[in-house]
Amino acid sequence: MPVAGPAMGDAVTQMLAAKDILFHPGRQVQSIDAARRELVFTDGNREPFDFLAAVPPHRAPAVLRSSGLTSEAGWILVDKRTLKTRYENVYAIGDATTIILANGKPLPKAGTFAHAQAEVVAGQIAAAVRGELVEAEFDGAGYCWLEAGGGAAGFTSGQFYAEPNPIVPLPRAGRLWHLGKVMFERYWLGEGVTRQAMRLGMNAGAKAFGISARV
Repeated sequence: MPVAGPAMGDAVTQMLAAKDILFHPGRQVQSIDAARRELVFTDGNREPFDFLAAVPPHRAPAVLRSSGLTSEAGWILVDKRTLKTRYENVYAIGDATTIILANGKPLPKAGTFAHAQAEVVAGQIAAAVRGELVEAEFDGAGYCWLEAGGGAAGFTSGQFYAEPNPIVPLPRAGRLWHLGKVMFERYWLGEGVTRQAMRLGMNAGAKAFGISARV
């Protein structure tokens, strides 16, 4: 996790090592040999796998790339606070955007940021329609869980707009954080009373543990 600093990267690799999961940094996968259940790297080496969760190369949808909204790199440039594009009354959020942080690295593409950005844009539009002062701004706060198995999970939250580098503490791990992960999943997938109850519970927990991010 380069954007969060080497200490965070070391903590995550230690969590992987504890589960006998090998880490191969700086190596590019060329292809997947499904029949032999092996990854084929560009250097010619192969590594077997038991379970593969692969992420394809990230790129904005073709409809955006042909719209004139994206930069030469293929992403939509937005104001990091308001999520406005260079076009009047046009906003963009989530993975299709790029926000360059103070350390020169891009804001990670994660659901926690897209969620917060959506609420900011909704507030911006609502204020404009009502003729009110626009106060909603995206502050760069984010969080994530890491499933650790055995009923435990790791959790960390941080301020990605901090300068000169994002402030992201090392992940806390345990059964309590796994409970928070389950609550978040029930909030995200739930409806009505269940969704609201999970949201209240998580925000209360965030306040108790001094976590800045909210849901």
